[in-house]
Amino acid sequence: MFIQTEPTRDPMKLKFLPGCEVLAEGALDLENKEQAGISPLAERLFAIPGVTGVSLGRDSIVVARSDREWQHFKPAILGVIMEHFMSGAPVVRKRTAVPDRSASAEADGEGAAADQIREALRQVIDPELGYNIVDLGLVYDVAVGDGGMTTVIMTTTTPGCPATNYLKTGAGEAASAVEGVEFVEVKLTYEPRWTPEMMSPEAKAHFGIRDGGGW
Repeated sequence: MFIQTEPTRDPMKLKFLPGCEVLAEGALDLENKEQAGISPLAERLFAIPGVTGVSLGRDSIVVARSDREWQHFKPAILGVIMEHFMSGAPVVRKRTAVPDRSASAEADGEGAAADQIREALRQVIDPELGYNIVDLGLVYDVAVGDGGMTTVIMTTTTPGCPATNYLKTGAGEAASAVEGVEFVEVKLTYEPRWTPEMMSPEAKAHFGIRDGGGW
């Protein structure tokens, strides 16, 4: 998959062209992680430290950044976009129409279910770091579909981590315990590669990590 980039009038925004349809109709502007709940792709983009906005169009994805330079963002953004489209996951969870800023009851329900699953995943502790996989930033996406079909996309701190099977099994069991979840598929990815910057503020404080990822 070849993804092109184009500059925009705003130097803090960059357009990504994946060479395929992004939205069938309309456009979707997402300004924070809460709004991104309706889009698995946007959720994963907002998980990249420094991403401050995501706009989805017919064939483009515009990402807004903070004050860091694009060379720090582009590899992670390209990896997320490529992984998303290769996985076959939907760009928006409600397929019949692009939701507007007033989320439908269905979208609210799916978002609430994903939140419950993420909370359950906090019970899974990485045995090497002794901290939960959600706040460590190891859970990239939680998607809830029809009939309680759930997909968890996660990573490990390093490829070949000896705790990989333990963490995948734990994630599947924790998600399965949530009411309404009928089937769970846990997918492992290393695109983008995990870095300490992906930790939540609470986890960073726990490990004494300064802004910028330094220990």
